[in-house]
Amino acid sequence: MKKGLIVYLTDSNTLPMTFDADEALASLSLSYDHSVLAASAEGFYDIPEAWHLMLTRGMQYISCIKGRFNDSGDIELYGEPLRLYG
Repeated sequence: MKKGLIVYLTDSNTLPMTFDADEALASLSLSYDHSVLAASAEGFYDIPEAWHLMLTRGMQYISCIKGRFNDSGDIELYGEPLRLYG
């Protein structure tokens, strides 16, 4: 079963100046087949768009978790993942 994770950035207004979404997700070392960032800021998916993207990529289990930037500019996850599908 392919698993996907949506990381929703709760403080997307404070993006670091040099931000690479793929690099940020890779540094989290997640145990999912595919992950994507979502945020309310321009240039990011919102949660329904990210969910649709996961479905079209064949994810059979999709969860969403909140993320925020720590003092060093890295994303830290908090809260429990919420299962959206599967």
